[in-house]
Amino acid sequence: MNIVKFVLMILSAFIFLSTGYADGSIVVSDDWIVAAPPNARVIAGYMTIKNKSSQTRKLIKVSSEHFKRIEIHRTEMHGDIMRMVPQDELDIPARGNVSLQPGSYHLMLLGPESVPKEGERVNLILQFDNGETLHINSPVRAATSGSMMKGSH
Repeated sequence: MNIVKFVLMILSAFIFLSTGYADGSIVVSDDWIVAAPPNARVIAGYMTIKNKSSQTRKLIKVSSEHFKRIEIHRTEMHGDIMRMVPQDELDIPARGNVSLQPGSYHLMLLGPESVPKEGERVNLILQFDNGETLHINSPVRAATSGSMMKGSH
């Protein structure tokens, strides 16, 4: 293998494994999947989605080959009861961002083929209403004490 091909291969791997993903007007950063017990049927995912365009964008679908389905949810308090409310889509304001974080918007990854372990990565495909699609490779990490109950967004 010549040196140019080797360098290009290394650079491609570095870009693919970085924690920021950009494709057109949408940028994803701070993405991660919660490490869960081996028998978990539902796992949470988080990230920040930034919209660099002058038009509101909608996240309309998230998928992965490793899960039966992925839903967008929002945590809401109703009296003393916390509920996870499914969302059909998620608006990303023009020149703004939305943080998917514990206690707020988040992804529910349902029916894993096998539960990913801490240190592994999960491939996700994010589809937006303008036709943009992002392929991201999110790290699996343990939730820190208190991170699962951050304030609502």
